[in-house]
Amino acid sequence: MKTLTRRLAAASKLAIDLFLTAVVLAVAAPLWFLPWRRAVALGDFYGRCAGLFWPIARRAALINLRRAYGPAMDRARAARWTREAFGSLGRSIAEGVQFARRFKNGEDPGERIDVEDPELEARILADPRPKIFVTGHLGSWEVAIGSAARRAGGSGAVVIRRIDNPFLNAVVRRLRLSRGSEWIEKRGASSEALRRLRAGENVALLADENGGPRGVFVDFFGRPASTHKTPALLSALTGAPIVAGAAIRRGDRFLYRLAVVEPRAAAQPADADREIRRLTAEVAAIVERWVRDSPTQWRWIHWRWRSRPDGSEETYRCGDLAACFREDAPAGWKAELDAGA
Repeated sequence: MKTLTRRLAAASKLAIDLFLTAVVLAVAAPLWFLPWRRAVALGDFYGRCAGLFWPIARRAALINLRRAYGPAMDRARAARWTREAFGSLGRSIAEGVQFARRFKNGEDPGERIDVEDPELEARILADPRPKIFVTGHLGSWEVAIGSAARRAGGSGAVVIRRIDNPFLNAVVRRLRLSRGSEWIEKRGASSEALRRLRAGENVALLADENGGPRGVFVDFFGRPASTHKTPALLSALTGAPIVAGAAIRRGDRFLYRLAVVEPRAAAQPADADREIRRLTAEVAAIVERWVRDSPTQWRWIHWRWRSRPDGSEETYRCGDLAACFREDAPAGWKAELDAGA
């Protein structure tokens, strides 16, 4: 009886996964077939609609913005930036779909990209060492990773979390990758990424998510944020430079921003933890600077500061939201924020 129950549960789950995959494909199909501008506009619409039906994400964005910018971030501005952040998230998905389609059709999506510092990019490309490419959920991260892979050439792989739905996971893999070897499963990725780097391949991964209790706490918007230490660990072990990149929207084009963080050889094993912390903090500072330049293009809905150094966790309840906006901004602060927006 238990065996039959398990089989029925498994069959039911597969049926639900198949149905959800069909729904996602129906919604995503226009993003594939429409021209770039219309697809991106539709993605923006999808994102803003998602924001209407995702209250916990709205609260997280509002709280994160208030805590990041302080009393200068009033409720009205935070709500406006939250809506724009949801739209940006939808745009990112549409841009990723469009980038994949055009790449597979032999087009060059790189024609839409303007490199901020061509000399720095030339030095990066001329460096024969394998590299650790990192980006964040800023602007169009799919374009940033795809463009980095195309410009660097050669072999490489991206660390990606497997989607729990097996049908949807297979579709995403087929759309995003040219070869199956370009995918490194996020769980247990460190050892495989290390092997790839030592074999002379590049590795790319996202570096702006909450690292949980095992992450390294570094400042992000003036607050300690648990941050994944994988890029720093890989750099310290291999001597590979960390190349941070982001594709920031500028109308229908992207500004491709780059920065390099070089590892230092540790004199003693005891220096390893300090080196990992230093590298992680430098990458976080770069991402923060870019987010401050284009704040509505970052994924504020993520629980970035959820883990705290004392082991507790931040919450995003309605009461937390109300408490965040009780304090009024001192005179002059809002004008300063307006000047930097």
